Amino acid sequence: MTESCRTPEKPLAFVSQNLMQVVRRLARLCHEPPCVIAIPELGVSVTLIWLRKCVEIGRLLRFVVAAVLICEALPALPVHAETTIVPSATVRSWYDTNVFRRPKQLLAPGVQPEDFAATVGAGLDLLHKSRDMEADVKVMGFYTAYVENTDRSFFETRLKAHVGLDPWADRYIRGARLSIRENLRFTPEQESFLGAGAREIRADDGLAVGVQGFRATQIRNTTDIQASYPVSRDFSVEGGYTFGLRSIGRVQGGDIPGVTFFDTMSHTWYGGPRYKLTRNDSVAALYRQSFITQSRSEGGRNFNTNIITLGGEYTKDFQEWTVAVQAGVTFLEPAGRTFPSGSLQVSTKLDRDTVLRLALLREGRPSYFLQGGATISNMATAGISHKIYERLILDGTVGYAYNQLFPDTDRTLQNLIAQSRLAYKLTRTITGEIFYLYQHVDSDSSSIQFQFSRNQVGFMLTAEWK
Repeated sequence: MTESCRTPEKPLAFVSQNLMQVVRRLARLCHEPPCVIAIPELGVSVTLIWLRKCVEIGRLLRFVVAAVLICEALPALPVHAETTIVPSATVRSWYDTNVFRRPKQLLAPGVQPEDFAATVGAGLDLLHKSRDMEADVKVMGFYTAYVENTDRSFFETRLKAHVGLDPWADRYIRGARLSIRENLRFTPEQESFLGAGAREIRADDGLAVGVQGFRATQIRNTTDIQASYPVSRDFSVEGGYTFGLRSIGRVQGGDIPGVTFFDTMSHTWYGGPRYKLTRNDSVAALYRQSFITQSRSEGGRNFNTNIITLGGEYTKDFQEWTVAVQAGVTFLEPAGRTFPSGSLQVSTKLDRDTVLRLALLREGRPSYFLQGGATISNMATAGISHKIYERLILDGTVGYAYNQLFPDTDRTLQNLIAQSRLAYKLTRTITGEIFYLYQHVDSDSSSIQFQFSRNQVGFMLTAEWK
């Protein structure tokens, strides 16, 4: 569905000159039978039915006069707006060797970890583009049913939105930039990595850093606002604010002593100056502070954690590849620890059909599984996507995370994941794919030690009516 709005071909002055003639023609309806009134000055014919109540005609006259006055008060600038709604549907079926994401010995008696599952879902993607903004809002709903663990079937919802307000900000401050991102999800599936292939960039919610929790219903929300203010042609000030929320319900598959989640709410402020060395190179000084409030998901008192990072960034951006390097130091309170931190992100097109993405990370993040407070997150991910030919694409992603808990950093959470998919475009709107995932988790904490692996294989059909 497409809607367009633009200035009329005839100027507003023309409408004003003929307003009185329109009013006179409408007023005569109070004394005339049903008829067809032609108004050639506006190039239209209006069919009006006599309602024998002149008060209705009076309301219509007031509306017409008010509409013309408002139009004349607005500047005569061309306005172009386009809105597109893209419906989609998904059917997915797979086999999972560990649907509860935990070792078999930690499951309640009689619970079977292996299971077949099927998902059906639908969504709407709203794309809007106007003179002042670009918006992409996607709403999705899924229902997943299991063959063996029928009592664990669930409904899942997602909301993803990105609003770019650069044109609007540029009208008031030349070169200014402003954008808003929103991610909301309700699901019992615990994501540990944000990577979804080399071709798709997903926003970091500050929580998914390789930690793999047991199966438990959760509500996760992230709202991110980013802005840039140009001081001169080569110098600008960047900043933003991120609100994060993760609320987790009861662990599914049986209670385990020492295993708990922590409801987490975070407020993060970040920003600093950026200087453009050349058209493709820039350097920046960065300040980031996260104030985190947590409590046990079963209930309990709140406690706070403060994470402050100071560092610098170098970015090099070309048409076919991008490199961003950060390095600095991070302070954790009340743990009283200081450690070096940084990140490396590389994205490149090796050729016309091959995309490669690499990310390295060492940061202080909130810990929401097994132990609250802060953790040192060390993570590496790599993804490659190759278009074998026009309709066939092969994707592969590998990720490894090593999280060190406080106060004793010998307590760790390790996570290794490898996934691949082969997607084939069956028709202009339907894509079929087969996928495989392997994961290994190793936890060594003061409350519990465990290891488990899982395999997942299946196929999926996705339709988008663009």
